[in-house]
Amino acid sequence: MTRSLLSAAAATAAVLATLAAGPGPQAQTVVARPKACNTDGAPAQLHTTAAVHLRAGRGTGHRSLTVLAKNTDFYADCWGATVTDKWWAYGVVESGPRNGRRGWVVGDHLATGYKHP
Repeated sequence: MTRSLLSAAAATAAVLATLAAGPGPQAQTVVARPKACNTDGAPAQLHTTAAVHLRAGRGTGHRSLTVLAKNTDFYADCWGATVTDKWWAYGVVESGPRNGRRGWVVGDHLATGYKHP
C-alpha cells in the first residue's frame, strides 16, 4: 500500500509541475522585470512617437519581441542607459493589440502622457 501511495504522490507531483510550468513553446515570450535599472528616474506614463521595437533588453542587440505602433501607450517602470548613453525605458504596453506585454523601448521614440483614453 505504501508503494502505491508513493506512486500516486509522484504522479500527482508530476502533473502539478507540468501545470506550474505553464503553456508550451507556443506561448508568448515573457520578459522578466529587471532587478534594477541604472537610473533613479521615476516611473512615467508615456506613448510612442513612431513605430518602435519592444525588446527583450536594453539595446538593439537584444531580440525584438514585437513592434509597437505610433501612439501606443507605455508605462515605464524604470529607465536605463546603454554604454553608448542611449536611454531605454522598461515597462508595460497599455494600449493596442500588444496590451500587457513587457519589455524595453528606446527613449528616442517616447513622449510623456497618454494617447488613448
